Amino acid sequence: MSRRRSGFTLIELLVVIAIIPILIGLLLPAVQKVREAAARAQCQSHLKQLVIAAHNHHDAQKSFPPGGGGFLSSANLANQRFSAHSFLLPYIEQDNLYRLIDFKVSPDAAANAVPRAQPVPIFLCPSDPQSAVPSGWAGNNYVANYSNDIRWQQDASGASGVFWFTNAAALTKGARFADIIDGSSNTAAFCERLKGDWSNAVVAATDFFNPGIAPTTRDQAMQACEALDPNNLAFQQRSDGGGYWLRGWHMTLYTHVSLPNGRACNFNQNATTTMPASSSHTQGVNLALCDGSVRFVSSTVSLAAWRAAGSRSGNEVPGSDF
Repeated sequence: MSRRRSGFTLIELLVVIAIIPILIGLLLPAVQKVREAAARAQCQSHLKQLVIAAHNHHDAQKSFPPGGGGFLSSANLANQRFSAHSFLLPYIEQDNLYRLIDFKVSPDAAANAVPRAQPVPIFLCPSDPQSAVPSGWAGNNYVANYSNDIRWQQDASGASGVFWFTNAAALTKGARFADIIDGSSNTAAFCERLKGDWSNAVVAATDFFNPGIAPTTRDQAMQACEALDPNNLAFQQRSDGGGYWLRGWHMTLYTHVSLPNGRACNFNQNATTTMPASSSHTQGVNLALCDGSVRFVSSTVSLAAWRAAGSRSGNEVPGSDF
């Protein structure tokens, strides 16, 4: 009686070896899509929690927090203001961290070095490929709606959004629900922004540029920003967006001047800015509205709809493509 030996022939083995890379190639995109879907869901959860915290702040303080408030010393308002994130800490179970902040001195003061460097998980988007931050910084991916206008360092009379600068004695007040005349379901609260690359010697999509003009309108600012040559390092202004969450500045605020994932520009010539939202999600950003809802907005949304969402009382309706 003859015995049959079981096993692969050489040809069968070669076929299997050839098929394995093909299967891996088919599987990897599916795995990446699942990971991105999970990261996007987590990002939406973070934004939801921030709006709920803002609602709780409103219940306790009768307003949303300011986008820049607290310490008031010199004419340099941006360097002397604390972020909305700072005031929301007690409402996201970070009361101990909140108590470490000395609101009687600048956010950049040595007395605030410890909270300035403390990461807060809810402030970080898992999809941002830039996970490293400079020493002493904590990182931030979620920015508060300051305005749909280019003017910078404005209070409620100049900033059209919900989280403005406070220049008066009441230094911890932002918008109230009564101020959101356009409706909380039509008005943006928080959105996303990618962190910088920390180098003005390298061109990156997250950089802030300065075209060297003094724009007087939103369209002029946006067009000048989009038209510049980003490879010309002479236009590069800063690369530190999202460095930390403590200060009420470009690290924690954004505007609805340019579309999501548009180019960011600060015009030092007349203190104006574009500061768009941005993300590494495919073709858009997650946006939290003042009513607590969170939606994904395409980078190709109409400019009119996007600007309408950035205003609390402009009598605009975002429209059907929003």
